[in-house]
Amino acid sequence: MRGLVKFARGPEGLALRELPEPVLAEGELKVKVLAASICGSDIHAMNDERITVMPVVLGHEYVGQVVETRGDVQGFQAGDWVMTLPACYSCGTCSLCRRGLVTLCRNRKSIGFHVNGAMADYLTVPARYSYHLPAEIQTLEDRLAFALTEPLACVVRGVYEKIRVEPGDTVVVSGPGIMGQFAAQVFKTRGAYVILSGLPQDREKLALAKSLGADKTVDSLQALEATVYARNPLGADITCDATGIPASLEACMKIIRPLGIHLQLGMFGGTVPFRLDSIFDREVTYVPSNSTASTTWPITLDLLAGKRVTLSPFLSMRLPLEEWRTAFDAVIHKRVYKALLLPDNHFN
Repeated sequence: MRGLVKFARGPEGLALRELPEPVLAEGELKVKVLAASICGSDIHAMNDERITVMPVVLGHEYVGQVVETRGDVQGFQAGDWVMTLPACYSCGTCSLCRRGLVTLCRNRKSIGFHVNGAMADYLTVPARYSYHLPAEIQTLEDRLAFALTEPLACVVRGVYEKIRVEPGDTVVVSGPGIMGQFAAQVFKTRGAYVILSGLPQDREKLALAKSLGADKTVDSLQALEATVYARNPLGADITCDATGIPASLEACMKIIRPLGIHLQLGMFGGTVPFRLDSIFDREVTYVPSNSTASTTWPITLDLLAGKRVTLSPFLSMRLPLEEWRTAFDAVIHKRVYKALLLPDNHFN
């Protein structure tokens, strides 16, 4: 089979290679990958900005179809469409694992970084951390969109499980990229008043967010301040940085109210200059949200099954696996929301 392998340092240490098909262990599913989405962390891995255990097949955002099982696989069978929590190999016994927080397990291993991932024809994954597509999802187009379930689940964990959101809360989401778009939608499902902030060049992205339910969109710090303080003279109840850019976080700290909550979804990817006392000044509760927990996925899938959140507008590009360079380049230069790699060209 083919797999996109990170085998050496530097961007040149990433290539499509022929590999043996994976062999099942007890309790695992062998999955034919039908779509693998490129994440910003895959770019970090390519550029050695995220730890990977080389050689390794990249890819953790995917949807696929079970072709084989082994042992007790908790009701999965060949033909089922599935997705998997990335940090699916962990000790299983520590207090974090027992609470479903496998991403935080000291011994966790994630597909696409520590063990072979989804940018390949096949992968193997534990059934215990895999999830069925909702039965309501019937068309091929809609099923392929579920390759984006994992990044949506990252947002859901933050908004549903890490912070308290009250109906009517004034929420500012900074950044209209894929994570900001998801955050705006998910905050709306909790009854918040959502202001999505971007830049003048983000006009089309902001218009899309408005069409998907955002209450207000703004394209400058001045407009953001005016909109927030017109809504709440004290400032935003909740801010959410979905960019991982220091200027975005600084903007959030300028318009958050005293004792407000800041949700950090964007990954900074390295050491950044930032005045930490801006958090201290207003006694802001700073809440980072990293990846997902096992409890997050049922919530996420319920939102999708009920059509309370939509994925399809963000499927900007679909290319066969062998055109991975074009897809990665589009993600790096922010020409797309999400690019899908399709190992089976039939779906392209």
